[in-house]
Amino acid sequence: MEKTRILDEEGVAAAPDQALAPDTLLQGGKFRIDQQIGAGGFGMTYLAKDAGLERTVVIKECFADGFCERHGTEISVADPEFNGTFKQIVAMFIREARSIAMLKHPNIVRVHQVFEENGTAYMVLDLIEGRDLADIIELGDEELSPDQIHGILIKLLDAVDLVHSNGLLHRDISPDNVLLDKWGGPILIDFGAVREGAEKQAGANILVVKDGYSPHEFYDVSAQQGASSDLYALGATIYHLISGEAPADAETRANALAAGTDDPCKPLLGRFPDFDDVLLETVDQAMQVDPDARIQSARHWLERIEAEQQKERVVKVPLAVPLKEISAIVEETNKHVLKTEEETTATDGTPEAPSLDALQQAYRPEWVAEFNLETARSARRRPGQSHIAQRAARMAKKAMREDEAREMLRQIEWERQQPPRRRAMFEGFFSDSYIVQWMSGGLRAS
Repeated sequence: MEKTRILDEEGVAAAPDQALAPDTLLQGGKFRIDQQIGAGGFGMTYLAKDAGLERTVVIKECFADGFCERHGTEISVADPEFNGTFKQIVAMFIREARSIAMLKHPNIVRVHQVFEENGTAYMVLDLIEGRDLADIIELGDEELSPDQIHGILIKLLDAVDLVHSNGLLHRDISPDNVLLDKWGGPILIDFGAVREGAEKQAGANILVVKDGYSPHEFYDVSAQQGASSDLYALGATIYHLISGEAPADAETRANALAAGTDDPCKPLLGRFPDFDDVLLETVDQAMQVDPDARIQSARHWLERIEAEQQKERVVKVPLAVPLKEISAIVEETNKHVLKTEEETTATDGTPEAPSLDALQQAYRPEWVAEFNLETARSARRRPGQSHIAQRAARMAKKAMREDEAREMLRQIEWERQQPPRRRAMFEGFFSDSYIVQWMSGGLRAS
């Protein structure tokens, strides 16, 4: 992924890597630098520890690559000619931090603090646990599905719409400035207001662009920039995710069109059938070289995609199993059911009644066995009170007999509900006199 380039017609030298050393303290020890994690044309980024809240944060330092140098922790301008420019850059840096802090959106990084120190300024941001889109593209170890890319675009459009509605531009949307958190949500980081301030202060001497993502007007410091400039960069970012190829830079595209040759950036529409045509079409339109031919607002882009989603669609569902195979399975199942019924039916066609033992076992409460077990244990523990155990045993036996009587009554009720032919099999066995004698004997024994 190509970094932001500072195009300087006057030959301003690029500053060497002059990051703060690990364990450097800022704000009187409130923050301690752990390590540098990034650098761009106008800033260095560090992981740091917030001593007060005991958490890891990200600290961005305003460091203008090209005309700044570091002496210890202090930053100064190498050429006095750029003193005024650097002061304006620091002021823009602070203004950017305050502007981002006002934007409350789940897909925009949060700024917690901004302060001046060491001759420059710093902003403290949330640490986003995840990866940027640039890493995902370059390493190729995590393929994003069409639905994921669709979701990323929708969320970023909503975030950009909030930025624009507050009178701001991002000016540096690109794969390395979009992080995916651990839930897969995109987070927009690293606004480019400082770049705009540097260009305006330095005039035509300095241009800050990111090839492949910066629109054509970024190559001309006098050109008008607007919402469609951010949408071009967002479209180029999504273009890269879908196609796997970085788009040609806008200056090369403009020269090709001016010469009457083909645009080196091939349209997405018609090449990627897994994606919605409207999504591909809007990305292509957002990336038009002519600003007037682009989509003019993030809200309009969102509305076009949402309107397509609301349309009714006819979805063809393929048959997982051919109809002939389904019929064969049904027929085989029916044969099995019929065979099972024949095997479990008595000679006269009537199902066999459950045995008395089976009914008693099925309906015997679990507390009976537990009560008997506890009674036996109690007798063993207290042999001197055996009469208590004997009484408990008699009570348990009575309870069992009463329970058996209830099961017999349930059996009689079940038998009465059977057809006449089936009921004849039990005549003389489950008679009222038998039940009375059985119950009476059980009660006398208790």
